[in-house]
Amino acid sequence: MIRMKMKGFKAQFWSLDAIFAVVIFLAAMAILTITWFNVSSQLALATSGNSYIMQLQAQQVAQNLLSTGSPANWQFVVNPASVSTWSGVGAGLASSQGSSSLSPAKLYALQSMVNYNYSDAGPALGTTFNYYITILGGPYNITMGSNPNTGNSLTTFVSKKSAFINGVGVQIQVFIWSGSISSVS
Repeated sequence: MIRMKMKGFKAQFWSLDAIFAVVIFLAAMAILTITWFNVSSQLALATSGNSYIMQLQAQQVAQNLLSTGSPANWQFVVNPASVSTWSGVGAGLASSQGSSSLSPAKLYALQSMVNYNYSDAGPALGTTFNYYITILGGPYNITMGSNPNTGNSLTTFVSKKSAFINGVGVQIQVFIWSGSISSVS
Protein backbone atom coordinates (compact mmCIF):
# COMPACT_ATOMS: atom_id res chain seq x y z
CA MET A 1 0.00 0.00 0.00
CA ILE A 2 1.28 3.39 -0.98
CA ARG A 3 0.87 6.10 1.47
CA MET A 4 1.23 9.77 0.48
CA LYS A 5 1.78 12.50 2.86
CA MET A 6 1.10 16.07 1.89
CA LYS A 7 2.78 18.53 4.10
CA GLY A 8 2.05 22.22 4.07
CA PHE A 9 -0.72 22.11 1.45
CA LYS A 10 -3.92 23.79 2.49
CA ALA A 11 -6.85 24.26 0.11
CA GLN A 12 -8.29 27.64 0.84
CA PHE A 13 -11.35 28.67 -1.20
CA TRP A 14 -11.40 32.30 -0.11
CA SER A 15 -7.82 33.12 -0.72
CA LEU A 16 -6.70 36.57 -1.84
CA ASP A 17 -6.30 35.29 -5.43
CA ALA A 18 -9.91 34.10 -5.65
CA ILE A 19 -11.25 37.38 -4.25
CA PHE A 20 -9.12 39.39 -6.72
CA ALA A 21 -10.42 37.25 -9.65
CA VAL A 22 -14.06 37.80 -8.62
CA VAL A 23 -13.51 41.57 -8.37
CA ILE A 24 -11.94 41.71 -11.85
CA PHE A 25 -14.79 39.60 -13.30
CA LEU A 26 -17.49 41.83 -11.75
CA ALA A 27 -15.73 45.00 -12.96
CA ALA A 28 -15.53 43.60 -16.50
CA MET A 29 -19.24 42.69 -16.43
CA ALA A 30 -20.15 46.18 -15.17
CA ILE A 31 -18.16 47.84 -17.97
CA LEU A 32 -19.73 45.53 -20.58
CA THR A 33 -23.25 46.25 -19.27
CA ILE A 34 -22.74 50.03 -19.27
CA THR A 35 -21.27 49.93 -22.79
CA TRP A 36 -24.16 47.78 -24.05
CA PHE A 37 -26.78 50.19 -22.70
CA ASN A 38 -24.96 53.20 -24.18
CA VAL A 39 -24.72 51.61 -27.63
CA SER A 40 -28.33 50.48 -27.48
CA SER A 41 -29.51 53.97 -26.48
CA GLN A 42 -27.49 55.64 -29.22
CA LEU A 43 -28.93 53.29 -31.85
CA ALA A 44 -32.46 53.98 -30.64
CA LEU A 45 -31.88 57.74 -30.74
CA ALA A 46 -30.29 57.60 -34.18
CA THR A 47 -33.16 55.57 -35.59
CA SER A 48 -35.95 57.67 -34.12
CA GLY A 49 -34.09 60.85 -35.03
CA ASN A 50 -33.78 59.64 -38.61
CA SER A 51 -37.53 59.07 -38.91
CA TYR A 52 -38.25 62.46 -37.37
CA ILE A 53 -35.94 64.13 -39.90
CA MET A 54 -37.63 62.24 -42.75
CA GLN A 55 -41.05 63.36 -41.56
CA LEU A 56 -39.91 67.00 -41.31
CA GLN A 57 -38.31 66.87 -44.76
CA ALA A 58 -41.53 65.49 -46.32
CA GLN A 59 -43.48 68.42 -44.88
CA GLN A 60 -40.77 70.93 -45.78
CA VAL A 61 -40.42 69.77 -49.41
CA ALA A 62 -44.20 70.01 -49.90
CA GLN A 63 -44.18 73.49 -48.40
CA ASN A 64 -41.16 74.50 -50.52
CA LEU A 65 -42.99 73.43 -53.68
CA LEU A 66 -45.77 75.91 -52.84
CA SER A 67 -43.24 78.75 -52.60
CA THR A 68 -41.68 80.68 -55.48
CA GLY A 69 -38.31 79.14 -54.66
CA SER A 70 -35.06 80.98 -54.30
CA PRO A 71 -34.34 83.02 -56.21
CA ALA A 72 -37.95 83.64 -57.25
CA ASN A 73 -37.02 83.23 -60.93
CA TRP A 74 -34.79 80.19 -60.39
CA GLN A 75 -36.09 78.46 -63.53
CA PHE A 76 -34.17 81.06 -65.62
CA VAL A 77 -31.00 80.70 -63.52
CA VAL A 78 -30.58 76.92 -63.79
CA ASN A 79 -29.62 74.92 -66.80
CA PRO A 80 -31.32 71.54 -66.21
CA ALA A 81 -28.48 69.79 -68.06
CA SER A 82 -25.73 71.44 -65.97
CA VAL A 83 -25.62 70.49 -62.29
CA SER A 84 -23.10 73.27 -61.57
CA THR A 85 -25.87 75.88 -62.14
CA TRP A 86 -28.09 74.31 -59.44
CA SER A 87 -25.99 75.34 -56.45
CA GLY A 88 -27.77 77.72 -54.11
CA VAL A 89 -31.12 77.19 -55.84
CA GLY A 90 -34.25 76.31 -53.90
CA ALA A 91 -36.90 74.83 -56.18
CA GLY A 92 -40.39 76.18 -55.66
CA LEU A 93 -43.26 75.90 -58.12
CA ALA A 94 -45.55 78.82 -57.17
CA SER A 95 -45.99 81.42 -59.89
CA SER A 96 -45.99 84.25 -57.30
CA GLN A 97 -45.45 84.64 -53.57
CA GLY A 98 -48.43 83.42 -51.53
CA SER A 99 -50.14 81.92 -54.59
CA SER A 100 -51.23 78.30 -54.83
CA SER A 101 -51.03 78.51 -58.61
CA LEU A 102 -48.07 76.52 -59.97
CA SER A 103 -45.87 77.82 -62.77
CA PRO A 104 -45.69 75.38 -65.71
CA ALA A 105 -42.19 76.75 -66.55
CA LYS A 106 -40.91 75.99 -63.03
CA LEU A 107 -42.57 72.58 -63.09
CA TYR A 108 -40.90 71.75 -66.41
CA ALA A 109 -37.50 72.98 -65.15
CA LEU A 110 -37.75 70.89 -61.95
CA GLN A 111 -38.86 67.80 -63.84
CA SER A 112 -35.92 68.23 -66.25
CA MET A 113 -33.49 68.57 -63.35
CA VAL A 114 -34.80 65.42 -61.63
CA ASN A 115 -34.72 63.46 -64.88
CA TYR A 116 -31.17 64.63 -65.61
CA ASN A 117 -29.69 63.97 -62.16
CA TYR A 118 -32.00 62.61 -59.46
CA SER A 119 -29.41 62.74 -56.64
CA ASP A 120 -28.26 66.31 -57.22
CA ALA A 121 -31.84 67.61 -57.54
CA GLY A 122 -32.59 66.52 -53.94
CA PRO A 123 -30.77 69.45 -52.27
CA ALA A 124 -32.64 71.94 -54.51
CA LEU A 125 -35.85 70.42 -53.15
CA GLY A 126 -34.55 70.44 -49.58
CA THR A 127 -34.10 66.72 -48.94
CA THR A 128 -31.24 64.35 -48.31
CA PHE A 129 -33.38 61.21 -48.63
CA ASN A 130 -34.97 59.45 -51.59
CA TYR A 131 -37.97 61.37 -52.88
CA TYR A 132 -40.94 60.92 -55.18
CA ILE A 133 -43.33 63.70 -56.14
CA THR A 134 -46.70 63.29 -57.80
CA ILE A 135 -48.94 66.10 -59.06
CA LEU A 136 -52.35 64.70 -59.98
CA GLY A 137 -55.64 66.26 -60.99
CA GLY A 138 -57.66 66.90 -64.14
CA PRO A 139 -55.48 66.18 -67.17
CA TYR A 140 -52.30 66.31 -65.07
CA ASN A 141 -50.48 63.13 -64.07
CA ILE A 142 -46.95 64.31 -63.30
CA THR A 143 -44.42 62.18 -61.45
CA MET A 144 -40.76 62.78 -60.70
CA GLY A 145 -38.19 61.07 -58.56
CA SER A 146 -37.81 57.47 -57.43
CA ASN A 147 -41.03 55.60 -56.70
CA PRO A 148 -40.93 54.04 -53.20
CA ASN A 149 -43.13 51.15 -54.40
CA THR A 150 -40.48 50.03 -56.87
CA GLY A 151 -37.43 51.22 -54.91
CA ASN A 152 -37.49 48.77 -51.97
CA SER A 153 -38.78 51.36 -49.51
CA LEU A 154 -38.93 50.28 -45.88
CA THR A 155 -39.79 53.68 -44.36
CA THR A 156 -41.93 56.27 -46.16
CA PHE A 157 -43.42 59.59 -45.11
CA VAL A 158 -45.99 61.44 -47.24
CA SER A 159 -47.05 65.08 -47.22
CA LYS A 160 -49.94 66.36 -49.33
CA LYS A 161 -50.79 69.87 -50.52
CA SER A 162 -53.42 71.29 -52.86
CA ALA A 163 -52.62 73.70 -55.68
CA PHE A 164 -53.69 74.80 -59.18
CA ILE A 165 -52.11 74.50 -62.62
CA ASN A 166 -53.73 76.73 -65.22
CA GLY A 167 -56.86 76.96 -63.06
CA VAL A 168 -57.18 73.17 -62.62
CA GLY A 169 -57.05 71.84 -59.04
CA VAL A 170 -54.23 69.38 -58.41
CA GLN A 171 -52.97 67.38 -55.44
CA ILE A 172 -49.23 67.45 -54.72
CA GLN A 173 -47.91 64.39 -52.88
CA VAL A 174 -44.33 64.32 -51.61
CA PHE A 175 -42.96 60.93 -50.59
CA ILE A 176 -39.70 60.93 -48.62
CA TRP A 177 -38.44 57.40 -48.22
CA SER A 178 -35.54 55.23 -47.17
CA GLY A 179 -34.49 51.66 -47.83
CA SER A 180 -33.71 51.18 -44.13
CA ILE A 181 -36.02 50.67 -41.20
CA SER A 182 -36.73 53.69 -39.01
CA SER A 183 -39.00 53.67 -36.02
CA VAL A 184 -42.04 55.85 -36.34
CA SER A 185 -42.31 58.47 -33.59
